[in-house]
Amino acid sequence: MGWLHPKRALYNRVYRKTTFSIFDLGKTMSSKGSSNSGCCVILMPLLDFLENTINIEYTFRQVATESDFNYYIDHLQQPSYSAYDLIYLCFHGQNKCICFADKTDLDLMAFAEKKENFGIFEGRNVHFGSCSTLKMREEDIKIFKQLTKARMITEYTKDVDITSSFIFETWLMDAIHRNEGYAAKRMNDLAEKEMPYFTKLFGFKAF
Repeated sequence: MGWLHPKRALYNRVYRKTTFSIFDLGKTMSSKGSSNSGCCVILMPLLDFLENTINIEYTFRQVATESDFNYYIDHLQQPSYSAYDLIYLCFHGQNKCICFADKTDLDLMAFAEKKENFGIFEGRNVHFGSCSTLKMREEDIKIFKQLTKARMITEYTKDVDITSSFIFETWLMDAIHRNEGYAAKRMNDLAEKEMPYFTKLFGFKAF
């Protein structure tokens, strides 16, 4: 799990073979048993690039199981993490779920409905860098946002490939940094204006 700040932001991610983002929170084995270490080699220079050029600080965490996930998510409630306003979650994905390396799934609605997770993302932007995770009813996405009190949620409704998502998410993290006050509608409009091909290809949505 990791954190960055458009001066800081939080990113939590477990690497998926076919899903890549500039804020990878760790590596694990893909469902076919292939290592993602090569992608992590690509990732870290990009993280350093963002930190050195536009002052986006980040914290990198390895997350491979649900217990890892819960452990680091709980850190969000600590005062020392209050400055991190972007949370990046990248895992294997399927409809309504994120998937861990041990082949277990986390249902997003079940997570949001747990008492201890009420308001867990309060005031923060949350990006799901995983395939098809938000391929769900818009009503459910809005309920998830309401329960966790996320400021904005961004995600893909389709599967993405490593190279294309690398390009798009570089743009996305910079766009969030440059337009700190943008809410979902303006971010959707900006994506369609500046990155129309990838927005359509990935089914990118902001809520």
